[in-house]
Amino acid sequence: MMWGTQVIVFFLLVQDLVLYLCMVFNFKDYFGKTPASWPNITVLIPARNEEDNIKACLEALEQLDYPSENLQVILGNDGSEDHTEELMKMWQSTQSHCLFLNINEAPANSTMNGKANALNQMAKLADGEYLLFTDADCKVGAGWAKEMVGAAVQADASLVTGITAVEGRQLFGKLQAMDWWLTLGMVKVFADLNTKVTSMGNNMLIKKSLYEKLGGFEKLPFSVTEDFELAKAVSQLGYRSIHQVSQNSLLETKPVADYWGLLRQRKRWMRGAMGLTLIWKVLLALQVLFFPSIIFLTWINPLLGVGIWAMKIFIQSLFLRHFAGKTQRHLAVGNLLLFEFYYLFISWSTIVYYFWPAKINWKGRTYPVYHPK
Repeated sequence: MMWGTQVIVFFLLVQDLVLYLCMVFNFKDYFGKTPASWPNITVLIPARNEEDNIKACLEALEQLDYPSENLQVILGNDGSEDHTEELMKMWQSTQSHCLFLNINEAPANSTMNGKANALNQMAKLADGEYLLFTDADCKVGAGWAKEMVGAAVQADASLVTGITAVEGRQLFGKLQAMDWWLTLGMVKVFADLNTKVTSMGNNMLIKKSLYEKLGGFEKLPFSVTEDFELAKAVSQLGYRSIHQVSQNSLLETKPVADYWGLLRQRKRWMRGAMGLTLIWKVLLALQVLFFPSIIFLTWINPLLGVGIWAMKIFIQSLFLRHFAGKTQRHLAVGNLLLFEFYYLFISWSTIVYYFWPAKINWKGRTYPVYHPK
């Protein structure tokens, strides 16, 4: 027992140190010189019951620094039961480059979740060379589109994932932000090592020609994480995917409001993570197994346990601060320390909730944890 505990703790420390060193010495910025001309792009924003968020999302989009003659925006109302449709139509009426679409229900035999169905219908109206995806609860920066397109052109990449920061003013939101920085930091490290990784549907670009070659979302297997399935399909065809992390590729999203909402979100993400490669599963397993191992070690040998735990927090904090710094974001030291205990509690709560016999609830729709083939 003691030997196994020490092995887990040791490998987690090595893993965190390697991740940090890769972040420092192998970080890749794919945005180089500005393209001679900007290609046509289409920004897709689906929304379901987002009346509290959609106005800020669209106001941010108004500040987008991209040639208007090369920009198309498509808004999709996915069966909203609030004032989302009204707000979208009002904004669309003032924008000559914007289309609005009321989303139809997916066919009964469809493999698409609600969001994938919405994006699938919207993409059919797109005339851009590149499709850019974001969500109605997100706010993009002025340089977002140019950064994502420029990185794709410079790196000759067919899929680009940006970086998303949780806009947390309260402690609960700030700790969620740390969670995102940690996960996306690991994604960035593996992406820069040319290892197959996932993507993120609220900040993503794909070449339209490749999207059509894949057959759109309607040809992908069912998943509650449609962005992961799209990234996996791109990788299987051998096309290049990159992760562009910078101040301009960053957008902001809102934190989940409460604990149970956070567990529902993480249950959906965990279901998608089950399709990750073995190396990713090992990496995430070490993160989770560290906690019972270090608690047991601390109980047996308090001095050694506390020393190793402090070392882990220190390396992890260096990683988080360095990664967030790539987007000109500063993480408070106090929050970095509190995050360790938040991460312990949320990680194990998620595992228990994942195996709890309850369906995945997402945007007022329910999906089985295990979808029949």
